[in-house]
Amino acid sequence: MGYTPVTPFRRVVDAALMERNRRLEGDLPTNGVNKWEALREVSVARQALGLSDRDISVLQALISFHPQTLLGGNATDLVVHASNDAICARLNGMPCSTMRRHLAALVTAGVIARRDSPNGKRYARHTRNGKVAYGIDLAPLALRHAEVCALA
Repeated sequence: MGYTPVTPFRRVVDAALMERNRRLEGDLPTNGVNKWEALREVSVARQALGLSDRDISVLQALISFHPQTLLGGNATDLVVHASNDAICARLNGMPCSTMRRHLAALVTAGVIARRDSPNGKRYARHTRNGKVAYGIDLAPLALRHAEVCALA
């Protein structure tokens, strides 16, 4: 019997997830990536990434919560902190359990990352040391843009 590390929310942490999180520490593209072009490239390469069309719909809803058009560049804060209900409302009433399943598929594919808060909520807080944001991070979409373009 071996040790299997889990997050505080009972998600299994495997070596692939740790490797993806380590790659997130790279610098964002200085000129930025247009979020809608990135979505188009992911939708073209969705089969190579192991994503379904519903996964792409969830990604589109998440991207629509980000206020700027460019991912990266000067905007270093790419964490979307919308609630499950708000995301499901943008998905025309998709059940939350279905949305969470598609969200997990996007995390597994390495297109987005989770930034879990201690209590499991998604929020942003301004402190003396800067802004602390918990939620869904769109940085992998910007960091892997060249790789996704090659797959497309």
